[in-house]
Amino acid sequence: MTDLNKSTRRQFLKVGGAALVALPIIGMSGTATAATNAAVRAALQYQTTPKDGKQCSTCANFQPATKGCTLYPGDTEIAPEGYCSAWVIKK
Repeated sequence: MTDLNKSTRRQFLKVGGAALVALPIIGMSGTATAATNAAVRAALQYQTTPKDGKQCSTCANFQPATKGCTLYPGDTEIAPEGYCSAWVIKK
C-alpha cells in the first residue's frame, strides 16, 4: 500500500469515527424540549395568564404557528393566553 492510500484510509476512519460519535448528539438535539428566553421574559414581565383582557393571541407580535413572539428570540413556549408589557393590539 502506498503512503497516499494509508493517509486516505486514516482520514476516512477519523471522519467516520467522528460521525458515529456525533449522530446520537444530533439525534437528541431534535427531541429537545422547547426553549425559553428567561432574560427577555423578565424584562418584559411575561406571565402565562391574561391581564385586563389582553393576551398573546390578540397581540401583533404573537406567531401562532410557532408558538413564538417576535420580541422573544429563541423562545418557543409563549402561551396564547399569556401576557407581557409589550402587548400591542393586532390590526
